[in-house]
Amino acid sequence: MNILTIRQLQYITALADVQSFSKAAEQCNVTQSTLSAGIKEAETLLGRAIVDRSKRKPSLTAFGSDILDHARTILEKSEQISLLAKQYDKPMSAPIRLGIIPTIAPYLLPRLLPLMQARYPDLHLQIFEDLSDRLHTDLVRGHLDLLIMAFPYHTEGAHQHILFDEDFYLASPSSAPNAPHDHDVICSTELDPNTLLLLSDGHCLSDHALQACDLQRPSKRKSYSASSLTTLIQMVGHGMGETLLPAMVIESGQLPASIQTRPFKRPAPKRTIGMAWRDTSQRSADYMEIAALICDNLAPATIS
Repeated sequence: MNILTIRQLQYITALADVQSFSKAAEQCNVTQSTLSAGIKEAETLLGRAIVDRSKRKPSLTAFGSDILDHARTILEKSEQISLLAKQYDKPMSAPIRLGIIPTIAPYLLPRLLPLMQARYPDLHLQIFEDLSDRLHTDLVRGHLDLLIMAFPYHTEGAHQHILFDEDFYLASPSSAPNAPHDHDVICSTELDPNTLLLLSDGHCLSDHALQACDLQRPSKRKSYSASSLTTLIQMVGHGMGETLLPAMVIESGQLPASIQTRPFKRPAPKRTIGMAWRDTSQRSADYMEIAALICDNLAPATIS
């Protein structure tokens, strides 16, 4: 009986994800002709068209869509067998593809990576920085193994594990007229969301900050917004306004002298930092070990 190969299933799922023969071939590290021939052979074996090639962008046929979830499941099970073999050889030696959001990566990773290298010298860690929605999609599709992100965030098909909460601070230009002292406490009711500088849409930090302060999304957006936290910090330092920053940013020592920060009155607004991995993953024990490493060594320094 002729059956599909793992490689053919990889070709099909890659094409479904990127809708391009050339990009799918690049993702699978093969030539376009090899990928196309592999999918054609799979169609011959099954007696059904898997790919609709009549449009500019190739897409799966109805039959192809029906078998896609099965293909992903088979690929995941195959990967788990390989990982299990490596774990029998030496625990925490199988590669981990870690996705992390940009408002955490520059502040947590410089402290986390040396700890992981010392604790797990044989671990090959691949890091991918992106927004939450794309990271979640890549996790579910099997392109990533583990996420570090901010919650609340809906991660269908994935298990969430909370690491710690961290306070928000109000960041203001230190050169502003009548600038308060760093330790002057502010109440979240004093904030006007229409005057706050926020990250552009797609970043969950702004939504979490506004939600934590019980503020509505601004009806009139500030003239300036930023696509990265680094840019937002620079904008505040140049006197363009105020913003809300999480504790790990404050305690990183990376803020310029032109910015002052103020804590909020207790209970302070917070965001939650956690991890996520697929519900079907066989490496939960490994991920829980990493979670313990973070909580034991990093969480106290990020909670004010």
